[in-house]
Amino acid sequence: MSDSVYGRKLKLTVTTASATAGAETITIEQDGFTPEPLRVTFEVDYPGWNSGNGFYYSEIAIYNLNTPTQMQLVDEGATVVLEAGYQNGDFGEIFSGTIFQSLFEREGVTDTKLTLRCLDGARLLTDNFCSGEMAAHLSQQTHFQVAMNAAQHTIDYDPSGINKLRTMKYPRAGVIHATPGEILREIMKYKDTQSQEGNNVFFFTKKGKVLFGELTADPDPNFIVVSPGSGGLVGTPVQTMYGANFVCLLNPKIELVIPMKMVRLDMSLVKEQKASIGELTGILDETQEYAVMGVRHVGDTRGDSWYTYVTGVNRGGAIPFGLKVKQMIGK
Repeated sequence: MSDSVYGRKLKLTVTTASATAGAETITIEQDGFTPEPLRVTFEVDYPGWNSGNGFYYSEIAIYNLNTPTQMQLVDEGATVVLEAGYQNGDFGEIFSGTIFQSLFEREGVTDTKLTLRCLDGARLLTDNFCSGEMAAHLSQQTHFQVAMNAAQHTIDYDPSGINKLRTMKYPRAGVIHATPGEILREIMKYKDTQSQEGNNVFFFTKKGKVLFGELTADPDPNFIVVSPGSGGLVGTPVQTMYGANFVCLLNPKIELVIPMKMVRLDMSLVKEQKASIGELTGILDETQEYAVMGVRHVGDTRGDSWYTYVTGVNRGGAIPFGLKVKQMIGK
């Protein structure tokens, strides 16, 4: 295996949001070739189209911090940036968001643990609200713009992504009175009354910015090759109805973005989906090329975990037969 996946490296940067004092930046940085001052574990989750919420919780735990530093970090709304990778290989940002909740506990007799529950997309759910009127015969695109303009606090979004929303018009007028996240989920569930089909468009947040993805859109033409040798593929990929799920050594390049990242599985078999009588199974992709539609990074600076879990969709991106759009955008 390549030397580029040896020597773990991590950098955690927290910028406080205290209203009573100036902002302070606290940085915890470690690499695999120097003594580790603190143990840090993390689980960064971007489930993408499997979530339906658009915003995602991630957890970062820090062990045995001194009391003054703990008090600085227990600050709701503080900005968190987590970078991870390898000393001589890929290293980059895997999470950027805000602290939603801080949890303190003691493990065993000697170890203290501070868990930072973080949120990417906080402006969609917390400390923000939309209230206003919606005229009749507005399209899905216009409905989204009206809702965002009615928000108490500005929400950053990709203007070009609005074109992916439907132009079919709502038949009746209505009111807007909910969080931006709740309104956006309802917009995404709207059905075309002519085809009786929902959207193949889904939304998610990245660094607090609302992005719109489309299952049939052209992905990134540059492939990330993952194999047991060079890419750190772990175990056997498992076929799903829509593609394949697989695990590899932590790779910050594999992320949920637009255009979607493409991963090519090299020198690997894919375990077929279990068949059941009366139920359809997916078709294996002969190219073993999958668009990244969900990703979860898990790590422990003093443990075994340092992995990336990937939800992959077949290159075509089309909705598999028997899978309803509602399953992709939440209930």
